[in-house]
Amino acid sequence: MEVFEFLVSVLRSGQLYLIFTISYILSVIVLALYVILMLPMFLVNHVYVYKTINWIGFMSLYHTAMTCNYAWKCVYMNDPPKDSKKKGRVYMFNHLSAADPMVVSGLGLKVPLVYTYKDSVNKIPTVGPVMKFVGHHAIKFKYDKKNDRKVAVPESVKSLMQKCKVDVDNGFNIVVYPEGKRSRDGRLGEFKDGFFRFAIEHDVEILPCAISNSEKLWPMKTKFLIGKGVAYVNTGKPISPKGKTIEELKHVTRKAIYELIKQCPTFNPEVESVPELEQN
Repeated sequence: MEVFEFLVSVLRSGQLYLIFTISYILSVIVLALYVILMLPMFLVNHVYVYKTINWIGFMSLYHTAMTCNYAWKCVYMNDPPKDSKKKGRVYMFNHLSAADPMVVSGLGLKVPLVYTYKDSVNKIPTVGPVMKFVGHHAIKFKYDKKNDRKVAVPESVKSLMQKCKVDVDNGFNIVVYPEGKRSRDGRLGEFKDGFFRFAIEHDVEILPCAISNSEKLWPMKTKFLIGKGVAYVNTGKPISPKGKTIEELKHVTRKAIYELIKQCPTFNPEVESVPELEQN
């Protein structure tokens, strides 16, 4: 039975990679043609052109991962705030799986989104330039020998924050995983300061969002083989940073995301409960 399941997983994964390859090539061609045709408009309203390019990218990603791929489905439990096409916010998600960017991509069809991601993704041929062209931002990391872990390069973080400020001012929403890494046990981890400081310094609202069951789509233990399942995305209400310290904003946001996770039908209290967040 295990051998059969392994073979099914190999075929399932091979199909997805093939679909992604074809979709990627077609998307690059479409984007190139669009830019050529819209060059005059770019000189008049470059933000409009960038938002359309951004939408094309998310349309390709979503339909490749969720429509053409029989193994994955995603249910969006509600819509982002109606003003999200004009008012930029920081969308904060819990992080469970490598499939999370694809799960979130459905929101990119409704509002302009910008991803922040590790620069290791740029090692994939041609992906780096395309990600940059579509409007997403890479964060450079270096190995810290003393603590035996990878850490973000300060100059890269500073540059990222500057770019994100411009994006927010232009009506883009920044997608962030404040845990900084995928959860290994399914529980919502502690948050890093970065974008909470950004929100306070620039008076940018945070939109708490929850992802549930995406670990079934792409289990952490399988590096290249995908799984099968239904993920859920639950978006909450905007949180204002006004009058809050970084720690207060982190707690309020983490509590809000946790409550959104609990509302998802796939929530497993035995695995995902966080005792300190159960307290008011």
